[in-house]
Amino acid sequence: MATLLAVFQGDMNSGPALPVEELQHIERHRDQERQKNPESGVLKSQLRARVVRNCLYMLPGESILVFAEGHGDWAEHLAAALKGRNPITALVFSPATAADTERLERAGVKVISPAELGDMDVSFDYVVGTSVLTRATCDESLRAIFRWLKPRGQILLFEPNHDRPATVLQNSAAGGRLPKLHLLRALKQAGFVEPHIQPYDIVPDWMSPEAILATKSKLLVLEHIPFLGVFCNTRLVWAVKPGPHVAKPLPNLAEHTQFFGAVSVVVPCHNEEMNIPELVASLTGMYGPYIHEILLVNDNSRDRTADVIREISQTDSRVKLIDRSPPNGVGRALRDGYAAATGSLILSMDCDFVQLLPGLKDLFDRMAAGHDGAIGSRFSHESVLVNYPSFKVLCNRITHVLLKFLAPRNIRDITNNLKLYRAEVFKSIEILEPHFAANLETGLMPILAGYDIREVPTSWINRKEGMGISTFKLLNVGPPYLRVIWRVLRGRFSKKP
Repeated sequence: MATLLAVFQGDMNSGPALPVEELQHIERHRDQERQKNPESGVLKSQLRARVVRNCLYMLPGESILVFAEGHGDWAEHLAAALKGRNPITALVFSPATAADTERLERAGVKVISPAELGDMDVSFDYVVGTSVLTRATCDESLRAIFRWLKPRGQILLFEPNHDRPATVLQNSAAGGRLPKLHLLRALKQAGFVEPHIQPYDIVPDWMSPEAILATKSKLLVLEHIPFLGVFCNTRLVWAVKPGPHVAKPLPNLAEHTQFFGAVSVVVPCHNEEMNIPELVASLTGMYGPYIHEILLVNDNSRDRTADVIREISQTDSRVKLIDRSPPNGVGRALRDGYAAATGSLILSMDCDFVQLLPGLKDLFDRMAAGHDGAIGSRFSHESVLVNYPSFKVLCNRITHVLLKFLAPRNIRDITNNLKLYRAEVFKSIEILEPHFAANLETGLMPILAGYDIREVPTSWINRKEGMGISTFKLLNVGPPYLRVIWRVLRGRFSKKP
C-alpha cells in the first residue's frame, strides 16, 4: 500500500499525489453498484464501449488508458468493441486479483497499478473511464490524466450526473457531489481545452436489457432537451489536451479487394476551402485503393474552394472539380455529383466529415456483406451527439416519427449525408428538393423502392472553430422535409420492379 500511495515522480508524474485510497473506494463502490442490476449493467457497459469506438474514431494503433478500471468488465468490452486494433491499458487502483488480471489479459488488455504506471515512460492518445470522478478526486485525477495524454489527446468519461434532482436533494453522491460547474472549472484548471459536458443515458438502470434496447434510442432526444437532460443518470465528459496538430501516418483501411477502384466520392462544397485539403488527404490515405474518383462539387462558393480543388487535382487525377452555376443548393449539388459519378459504388458525404473517416470502414463492411447500401446513423444505441443543437435533434426525431408510418421497417437516421450505396441506387433517385431535404430523399426513397439499406452506428461532433459555419437553417429545412413526406403519402415514389 505504501508503494501505491507514493507520489508519482518524473515528468509524467509531477504534481500532487493521486488520492489512491479514494480511488480505491470509487472502484469498490462502482463494482457494488453494478451488482445490483448485473444484466443491465453488462449491457450498458457494452454500449458505452461502443460509444467510445463510434465517438473518438480511433486510428488503429492509437493507445488507450482505462482509468480506475477496478474489478469490472468495461475494459474487456472496450477491447471487444475495438476488435484488437488498439493497445488498451487498464489502470487499477485496488489490488488486482489474479483472476481479474488473467481475464483482462486474455482480452488483450494490459493491467497495471499506479506504481507501475509511474515507472513507465509512456503517454496515451486517449483516456477513458466510467464513474471515476468525485469532488474529492476530481482535481488530482484530471491533472494526472492530463499529464498522461499526448498533445491533442482526448478524454471521454461517463460520469454520474450529480446534478439530478434526486442526488441534489439527498446529497447522496459517493465521495461528494460534483456539480457540472465544478467539473468544468477542474477541466480548465487541469489544462484541457474544448471541454464539453452533456447529459447521457436517461434510461434507468433497473430496466431489463430488452427494455433498454427498446427505448434507449427513442429517448435520446430527451437527453438534448433543456431541463429534461438533468434527469439523465450520466454525464458525458469530453475534452482535449492542447498541442500542435501533428500529422499521423494514416493506416490503410481498404480491406475488401472487390471494392478496389470502384468508389466515386461525391462531396457538396460551399465555402469549404479550409476543409478540402485534409478531407482529400485523409480519404486517399485511408481508403486510397477503393477510390476511383473524388467529385468535389463547388456549389457557388464565395471563397477559394474552386481554386483549392483545382490545385489538388493537378497532383491527383482522381480529384475532380464540378463547378456549379447558380442557384446553389445541397440537393442540386448532390444531383450533379451523382450524375457525373462513374464508379460502381458512390460514397456521399459532407466536407466536414473528416473526423468521421475511420468509421467509414463500417460502411464498407456492411456493403461487403452483400447489402445495397449503408447509412451512418447518429441515433443508434451506440451513438452520441456532442455539441449538437437540441432543436435540431428534436426536428430530426419528429421527422423520423412520421417516417415510421411510411417505411417498411424501423429506421433511426436516414437524413444524414453519410451514405454508401451501389451506384444504381443513387442514380435511380429523382432528387426534387434543391436543399437539405434532398438528404431525406436519398435516405427514404431507396428503402421504399425495396433496396436493402442498412444503418451503421456513428456519432457526431458539431463543427468547431476553424471548420467554418454550417449552412443548415432549421426554419428553411422543416417545410421541405414535410413536402417530401407529403409526396410519399400521395404515392409519388415508384417501387423497385
